[in-house]
Amino acid sequence: MDSNTIITTCATAVAVGSLWASTVQARAVKVHNRTSVMPHLQIRQVKNYENGRTGLQILNVGLGPALVTRSTVKLDGVPVGQWNWPTFQTMAADWPQMPNMYALFTGVSFPMGDCQYLIHLDDYDEARHAWFWELVARRLSIEIEYESFYRGDNLKAEPPAL
Repeated sequence: MDSNTIITTCATAVAVGSLWASTVQARAVKVHNRTSVMPHLQIRQVKNYENGRTGLQILNVGLGPALVTRSTVKLDGVPVGQWNWPTFQTMAADWPQMPNMYALFTGVSFPMGDCQYLIHLDDYDEARHAWFWELVARRLSIEIEYESFYRGDNLKAEPPAL
């Protein structure tokens, strides 16, 4: 072997190693970017908070916006539909008082740090609105399916059982 062959072989090895290192680094950056902006939605039952406000609250405590892909509502364990105005009106027809609601449609972006009440009463009184707390704490279940803007995460948020 002459010196030109050795130099050519070493240069090729350095180039292949550099290509491999660049590929590994690009994959690591992609994974880091994806996880650094991952949303995390939480649904919680809130009672007598902020001057008597009571209801189901949704929060994005993650580091990026959430893209809602689907919502499922169950009342007493029976699927009712998606969390939208027609479903809400159908359910609320028999309730003693019409609560406030915030609809989450498919494709809606839920920003980082945002906090909304999916359903709530502003003037909650234990004696008059015991039916409402029973509803949000035990009877009503809203499951939100969402993903990050990178897509394909298939994440879910639902209220914890009390």
